[in-house]
Amino acid sequence: MESKGKIGAISILLLSATLYWSLKPQTFSAEQYNAGFKGKVVLLCHASSGVGEQLAYQLARQGAKLLLITRTGRSETLSNKLTLSESYTDSDKANESAQAQLQISAQTFTLLKAVRDEALRLGSPQVEIMSFDFGDVENVGKVVDRAVETMGGLDYLVLNQEELARGFLVKGRPIDHHFVERTFNVNVLSGIQIALKAMPHLQRSKGHIFVSSSALGEISKPGLAVFSSSKHAVNGFFYSLQQELLEKKSPVSLTLGAVGEVDAGDKTPLFTLPEWMVGEKVECAEVIMDSLLARPHTLTYPRIHLTLVRLQKLFG
Repeated sequence: MESKGKIGAISILLLSATLYWSLKPQTFSAEQYNAGFKGKVVLLCHASSGVGEQLAYQLARQGAKLLLITRTGRSETLSNKLTLSESYTDSDKANESAQAQLQISAQTFTLLKAVRDEALRLGSPQVEIMSFDFGDVENVGKVVDRAVETMGGLDYLVLNQEELARGFLVKGRPIDHHFVERTFNVNVLSGIQIALKAMPHLQRSKGHIFVSSSALGEISKPGLAVFSSSKHAVNGFFYSLQQELLEKKSPVSLTLGAVGEVDAGDKTPLFTLPEWMVGEKVECAEVIMDSLLARPHTLTYPRIHLTLVRLQKLFG
């Protein structure tokens, strides 16, 4: 009985320590922010809304030069209306999708122009904007070319683009492989191609990569198998790349972020969670910005998710 009591006490202490360090914020001085970002070039993917928009504002306040990308093609607003079993071969649906994506692309670019104007007002010396379909993997390297051509180099790369795929698999109907392919193109392959294209420029600047993954890259949830598997693939690739950079003593560093549920206002929630477990987009942007300076190997937001994921793996 005494040994069980000791084990219980040790478990409580370990859990308390994990909670403390999970929730303990990283802080930097104004001088550190200024030295880290003033005049530096940041390529920020998916910056027209949500966390990406707020991160653009945070960086602008510190005098960073920004290339902001918004995505064209089938946006989340449209993909939420589709399921894994819907076919892209149906002409009526294809026409409807094409018309919808053109309207959404125009709307998101209009939003991005407003973000650019606000970033300039907040203090960024240069803000370039670009609309791009991250499903076009063959040409995705153009976003890096644009940063180098217009700003002369690259210091920070933030891979924040994602395609949200919903749909239950146990329906007795086949999965449309185009749906799966596009999800992986946007969530996995586009990030890989951009990172590899940017690597020589980041080596010259001793730069940093932030990859926005998901809590669903650590755990899974019914109805989100395709999205979750794409995030597992993101984790697998970029953790391996991170190990290569460390092994080769590369000047480039990489942070992989497990971003949980955030009330970003631009997407349908993935989970039904109590309010205290849901993050806030401004705070999430601040945490990501701090990680660009601190350069940790991993980041979890909301920080409570780290503890919950570990507990699920331990006791699940």
